[in-house]
Amino acid sequence: MSNNPRKITILALAMLLAACGSKKNLVKDPGSNNPSATTSTVTPGQTSVQGADNATILRNVTSSLPASANLVSSIDFTIKRGSKDISVDGKISMRRDEVIRIQLSPMGLVEVGRMEFTRDSVLIMDRIHKQYLKSSYDKVGFLRDNGIDFYALQALFWNQLFVPGEKDLDKSVGKFDIKDNVISLSSGKMKYQWTADTGFEHLMTALATYSSTKHGTSKLDWAYGDFKNFAGKTFPARHTVGITAGTSSGSSKNINVIITLKNMKTDSGWDTITKVPSKYKPVELKDVINQIMKL
Repeated sequence: MSNNPRKITILALAMLLAACGSKKNLVKDPGSNNPSATTSTVTPGQTSVQGADNATILRNVTSSLPASANLVSSIDFTIKRGSKDISVDGKISMRRDEVIRIQLSPMGLVEVGRMEFTRDSVLIMDRIHKQYLKSSYDKVGFLRDNGIDFYALQALFWNQLFVPGEKDLDKSVGKFDIKDNVISLSSGKMKYQWTADTGFEHLMTALATYSSTKHGTSKLDWAYGDFKNFAGKTFPARHTVGITAGTSSGSSKNINVIITLKNMKTDSGWDTITKVPSKYKPVELKDVINQIMKL
């Protein structure tokens, strides 16, 4: 692996792009492992809200949301894929119902890559090659197949439940099935499952599974750990994300992403809109990956 931090960072972006993009653009995976490693375990059994109705239990989960609509933190961003293990410094900035932004900056210096999720689109910026990719969620294969739009992605980052295609859960309580510490939801070919802690105060894992006769099974597996005080609540400072993309041959491609938040703050003095410089060139996903993989 090159010791050039900018090349390492852009390679990390490419690997993440490959996971979220069209399955036909994924490169060959040398091995297959469990797509996520949880940092906390949950044993189903009696809970402090056992016997309560679904509305009470779900209300207990959603009450764990921090009071601040803003979360800003420096991060360690790690991608693992086969024999590759790439780590870079970065920053995450989230404002509820508006944006989730991840900036990658080797050694905390110059930003070389940015991933931004808003209500309408996904934006990937490669600042080294002055390129960008912007797309609606329905055109990003992996997100589309697993029913992940902005509000679902926001719920995953904020340690909350979600119903595909819906912003609020108030009218969807009856769609969830709860048994012991497991909360389940089915929607067509998609199945969602969360495990909660013993008091239903926090979600510990989230799993979205999509089954297709054409591309096999794809999964988004999210695990939470290292809960720390933030804005009046405790919030997971470690997010372990496993991405498994099925293929037409029946095999699967696995990527793990680990995001470690290091100093969570409630800063609100930042712009939620990224303006792409006019000199940046719009590109297709496959073109970005092909160029970056040559590094």
